[in-house]
Amino acid sequence: MVTEIANIIKSEDNYIKRERKIICFFLNLIKEIMALALAKVDDEMITKVKAQGYQIDKKNERSI
Repeated sequence: MVTEIANIIKSEDNYIKRERKIICFFLNLIKEIMALALAKVDDEMITKVKAQGYQIDKKNERSI
């Protein structure tokens, strides 16, 4: 991750373009982290519900 940020900083001489690339990098990173967190919460919830005797037919995909 640090290497990717350093590469973005080195690759752009224009401050505005560099800032936009860094913002996009962090927005994508946040999106990936949220997707992982929501998947973990879903898995934990499914485990609890199954322990109560319910059946899960399918797990719907989330879009972030």
